[in-house]
Amino acid sequence: MTALEISLIVVAVVLAAVIAYVMFNYRKFLTKAARRMGRRFNALLRERDDEISRLRAVNSQLKQHGTDVPRQKVLSQVQMQLLDNEKTLLEQKKLEDAQNELAERNRKLWDMSVQIEKERQHINTLKNEIEAQHHSVTSSIRYAKLIQNAVLPSETILKESFEDVFLFLRPRDIVSGDYYWMKRIGNSVIFSVADCTGHGVPGAFMSMLGVAFLNEVCLNFSNQTTPADILEDMRRMVITTLKQNDENAKQKDGMDMGLCILNLDTMKMQFAGANNGMYHVRGSELTEYKPVRNPVGTYPKLMPFENRDVDIQHGDYVYMFSDGFADQFNAENHKFTSRRLRELLVEINTITKSAAQQADLLNQRLDEWRAGAEQMDDILIGGYCIR
Repeated sequence: MTALEISLIVVAVVLAAVIAYVMFNYRKFLTKAARRMGRRFNALLRERDDEISRLRAVNSQLKQHGTDVPRQKVLSQVQMQLLDNEKTLLEQKKLEDAQNELAERNRKLWDMSVQIEKERQHINTLKNEIEAQHHSVTSSIRYAKLIQNAVLPSETILKESFEDVFLFLRPRDIVSGDYYWMKRIGNSVIFSVADCTGHGVPGAFMSMLGVAFLNEVCLNFSNQTTPADILEDMRRMVITTLKQNDENAKQKDGMDMGLCILNLDTMKMQFAGANNGMYHVRGSELTEYKPVRNPVGTYPKLMPFENRDVDIQHGDYVYMFSDGFADQFNAENHKFTSRRLRELLVEINTITKSAAQQADLLNQRLDEWRAGAEQMDDILIGGYCIR
């Protein structure tokens, strides 16, 4: 369920509750008003009855005493009483009209309440259907995550070729468009970190393709194979598989990645990057190896990938990464930036050489930086300590 769908449901439920509350109180108000008007009407009727009784008494006196009671005075009293009676009748008419209006309003309010109840029931039905669909989709995506994790190499396998390793992976959604990969062929270790176009389910599909392509490309691996060769083969497979060589093709997806080949016998390493670079840290010194500004996929101006020789020693750390950590915004809408990431990697290297502790420090710093801000993208950093 998307945030928009949840918001619409919440707004509809709150609106229905508010209208029902207002209607309930308005009916109580109208009922009280009708009772007050009824009491007033009854009081006027009693006054009229009292006045009629008084006039009858006056009339009786006239009959008994004849001219003893001034005729003009009696006539004035009768005229006044007639006027009062007319006023009473007008008041009675107004009360009746008000009661009829109240009855009509009550009828309309009742019709409205019935309609609101129907709408509320309809909303609840839609809510239940959406929740069921959301549960079904979420369950499917969680199962897809299990499949995605199954095709990625375990850290146990990675540690067989390195002194220590951590993979700091935090998907923005359940599944990730960032992935890591490693393969040991003889005395050579090929390892990579990649960032596919998109995130969530689309990104996860691309990551599965990336893992499959790497496995296929490395079937023909030899000691003469370079990282740039692998990236070139990957690019051809992505363009061909996604039909990006068609001039009318709209599919422009691909991946950014860094890839290293380490020879465990000679302790020589090469790096090649497609939009993603690599950091080499020795003590408090960081060396950045920049990539070619091309993705693994189609691009308006295709450039060949280039190999970089890396001077490594025992205890050095090699870091490859996606752009998720550096591009993460905080609550003040400031980006973490690549500069801060480089400084952070040097800092954690001076604190500890333990890969697990370095991953914990990265996780802690990321949470401190976000401070509740939404995660913008998938985040992946691979840290490889050279044996």
